[in-house]
Amino acid sequence: MSDGWTWEYWWPETELDLGPELAGQIKERCGELLRAAETLYISGERHEGGSDTQVSYVAGGMFEYLIAPRLLKLVVVSVTAY
Repeated sequence: MSDGWTWEYWWPETELDLGPELAGQIKERCGELLRAAETLYISGERHEGGSDTQVSYVAGGMFEYLIAPRLLKLVVVSVTAY
């Protein structure tokens, strides 16, 4: 992202267990969430406070994520396919 924001899975091998369609949906939604985070959060060390786990629903499943503004990162902590 333009401000240095990135996203990742909590466990890097998570994407290996997902089907390509679900993984693509998550990647697309994370991009949207990062664009929103760039405008909503004071980034970097100026940010005070923590982040609660949030849920996002996509075609074929859902995922929980944390936004860590001090790290300029969104972390997908769990994925549920259905």
